[in-house]
Amino acid sequence: MGKYLLQKSNTISKLEIILKEKNIYIEIIYINMINIEDQVVQFQHDSMVKRPFLNERTRQPSQFDFIGNSSPRKKSEISLEHPESIARTASYSMPHESRNSLAGSPMKLAPLSNNKNKFYQLDRGSVLHPHKQQDPQEEQREKDIMRQLQIQHDIDNEDQKNKPLVHKDAVKHFYSSYKDIERISQQNEFFKLSNSAQTSIISQSNANDLLPCKIGLIKTQGNETKLRISHQRYGDKYVSVLSEGLKVAPQVKEFILSNNRIKSMGASQILSSIGKHAKTIDLQQNEIGSVGTETICQQIQSRESRLEVLNIEDNKLGDKNVTKILNALLNSNGRLKSLNISKNFLTNDICELINHAILQLDNLEQLYIHWNQIKAVGGQKIFEAMIENKNIVVLDMGWNSLGVVEKKDCVCLQKICDFLIANKTVLHLDLSANYFTLNDSKLISHSLTKNHTIYGFHFAGNWGTVDARGFLQVQDSEIQKLMGETPRIRGLEQTTFIRQENVCWICEGWQEQEFSWKTGVSGENECDPLFVHLEFEQYKPVYIPQRKEDSAFALNLMIPPSKTQYFYTTVDVQAVAQDQKMVPFNHQIYIELLGNKVAVNLDKMNLSIKDRHYQIIDHNDWKPKVSVLPRTPDPIYIPPKMKKQKRVWTFPISIWFKDFKFENEELLRKCFEKDWACSKIMKVVKNPDELNEVKNVLWAHYRLLKETYRQYSSYNPTGDVWSISSNVITEFAQSTELIDNKQLKLSDLDLKFIATCAASIEYKGNFRNPERALCRFQFLEFIVRLSEDKYLKTKVANNMLESVKMIMEQCKTYMSQFDAQKWRDERYFNEQCDDCCKFFKPLINNIYQKFSNKKVKPGQKKFMCLDELLEICSIASLFDGQFVERDAMLAFNLSKELQVDELEQDKPFQMQFIEFMEALARIAEKVSLPELGSEGLTLEQRQAQPLCYKLERLLITLADTCASEDYKLTYGSQKITKSMFIVQEEE
Repeated sequence: MGKYLLQKSNTISKLEIILKEKNIYIEIIYINMINIEDQVVQFQHDSMVKRPFLNERTRQPSQFDFIGNSSPRKKSEISLEHPESIARTASYSMPHESRNSLAGSPMKLAPLSNNKNKFYQLDRGSVLHPHKQQDPQEEQREKDIMRQLQIQHDIDNEDQKNKPLVHKDAVKHFYSSYKDIERISQQNEFFKLSNSAQTSIISQSNANDLLPCKIGLIKTQGNETKLRISHQRYGDKYVSVLSEGLKVAPQVKEFILSNNRIKSMGASQILSSIGKHAKTIDLQQNEIGSVGTETICQQIQSRESRLEVLNIEDNKLGDKNVTKILNALLNSNGRLKSLNISKNFLTNDICELINHAILQLDNLEQLYIHWNQIKAVGGQKIFEAMIENKNIVVLDMGWNSLGVVEKKDCVCLQKICDFLIANKTVLHLDLSANYFTLNDSKLISHSLTKNHTIYGFHFAGNWGTVDARGFLQVQDSEIQKLMGETPRIRGLEQTTFIRQENVCWICEGWQEQEFSWKTGVSGENECDPLFVHLEFEQYKPVYIPQRKEDSAFALNLMIPPSKTQYFYTTVDVQAVAQDQKMVPFNHQIYIELLGNKVAVNLDKMNLSIKDRHYQIIDHNDWKPKVSVLPRTPDPIYIPPKMKKQKRVWTFPISIWFKDFKFENEELLRKCFEKDWACSKIMKVVKNPDELNEVKNVLWAHYRLLKETYRQYSSYNPTGDVWSISSNVITEFAQSTELIDNKQLKLSDLDLKFIATCAASIEYKGNFRNPERALCRFQFLEFIVRLSEDKYLKTKVANNMLESVKMIMEQCKTYMSQFDAQKWRDERYFNEQCDDCCKFFKPLINNIYQKFSNKKVKPGQKKFMCLDELLEICSIASLFDGQFVERDAMLAFNLSKELQVDELEQDKPFQMQFIEFMEALARIAEKVSLPELGSEGLTLEQRQAQPLCYKLERLLITLADTCASEDYKLTYGSQKITKSMFIVQEEE
């Protein structure tokens, strides 16, 4: 430690230069005293040791000995030539012991170098101490020290170190630089070094009075060439900080900056910094304005531009600014591969320029014009260019108004159809929500059938649905669905693994699967004809023909990711392939096979497991990885020539026509209004405007809700009252996958069940409304309450309307399998069952009269209760492992006519004759007794038989076991040994 008394001379200037070169820190005390012209300068150094500039923010004030203290060090006299130049970089300190002894002393108050308003006092006596003569040996020793400091040049500069932007210690180094920023800045200024990215960010943050932030540039892991800071809402100030850092980070090529409140100035700054080396610029959901647009245009037109992806979606630029960008692209080097100008209020006026861009930009592969105001006139110009285009593989025209025709001579629809037929390049196309009419959708569907290159087609929000083969299915009787948010396409990437109503092979990651059957390996059954039944197609039969090249029965189909269950039908028997993966099943399902409704009971199912994530298109050459072409029709099975019918049967001539009442729209509406009035949904949905929307959603799905309730209320009724208990509602929640132990737990389900039961206080004491079970109106209320817990409280939905829509969307696929009327139309209401019921009507009436008296009051019309139907099944010995009491209760309830008021009437528990006939048919379907003359058939073969055979065999059994003695005396003398449905072959 040295102390020097400096007189006015040139020595101080030389000393200052030497000390700076050697990176030695100086502390200067500059004092103006009365009648004293000399100044005192003191500095410290470690002998023969370099000491870099310290960070003055974190350095503690040093204590120095002043002249007059008992220090062994000598004094040397030199003078100050330029004290101001030294004082600018100096800090001030003083000994603690002299602070209290300077009252009234002349002094100069000097601020600290960190600009804080703090001042110290100096002892006058310590400055006026008399000087002593310098020791020659000491003077020589100091000269040696200075000479050695001049010789040492290996100074360790921080910004010359290797500081990668992506490293496990990158964040640690960033905050270390933040602490030492002043020292690093002094080093760079003195040695004329360029700032590193870290130093640039911190310095610019300090200049803008911002808290330094890594801003996604400095990170511990990831790709150094990609900057992704989406949805951070940094604003222009932080963007200016980022711009400074990017000036010295040319290795960053991709910039994902969406939704960051970037406005004109911020966009101009950052685009100027990255324009020359950027390959991807994503400025989605910002407000870059005209200034940002001008900067983009300048960068695009630069010869050095490497831009390949430009995303300016949702910047509200309008036609004027987007026109500038398109003109710049037409005058550029043509490197751009992807352009997104969605959500920018574009109109028909800009479509002529888009036409030129499509035709002239030879490298453009992806074009997004989603959610604009382009109508048919503008769409015509775009698709005229698309017919000739040979390089665009992704086109997003969703959420425009292409179906809105403003001029009579507009032929936009014809151009779209011509494009679908002629274009062989586009792989992914979105035409969702474009106000196409029913006839428009039919024409598009017909044209799409001829296209086998579009692997992903989106048409939601219009008429029709895209099926699993890629066909657009448009039905005349179809009701147009409410428009809502549709899935967005993202290039050729998979965006979800959840099955959507409108199938897209690309977005959902569908994969190819071969389905085959080898006789003797897969099973012993013959396989001509052979059908496969897939779970995601509700097990509809798909015919598998015999291949010509190898005579094998095999067919390649596209299936969704994850798990797919399936089974085969060989000739007339349903079976699983033994050489393919199998899982337990043990459920009954109904399939339609060759015009007949067949009940299938299988212990096992075949299972296919596919990867959840799969890219169907190779991104290198845009070639599909699968051999199945979209919109390839299924093979058609042509059965042997069938015998002609001798008469034409219709429902009005049937036994059911007189008394059966179909469920029409009016009856359903009355039931819904009754259930709505009884429920407490208006207390759950408290917003009046939202309440009406929720009501509309429930009404749209009321048929599904009603059928599901009827199914589950049959499993465990409360006495004669159809209701859903706690255990049964848990089974429903598990089947629909509502319980996931994240958004909804079993305990949450129980709480909502209890709350729903307890809410109906006004019906307490009414036996038709059990206290611990749900009636029909309570089932609706329970669904609404459950949606609130699963989606609204977990913030998946923003309001009750969205949550109700979400729960209905999740449950809709599962609930659609329950349809009592569908079974009637496909299995029961036919000529053969009509003939059987007419032939055995005396027997059916006899059994009904015999067992319809248990709960009938005097003078009341006869009816059958549930206990009496169970008694019939018991007497006939129908109950076994295949047919249980739950099946009989389900047959009773599904056969009942729909009642508007289930709280004040007993009709839901009273079965009439026409309903008893249907209940027997449903029991026969489940029991599947062997028909007369074919007792050797297996259970699977019997279940696949037409219903008329099963019903005939059941009625014959009931005649032997349940008919009255009078009936047996009258009709039982001749035992039936031959089926009434055996027809003699004609010559």
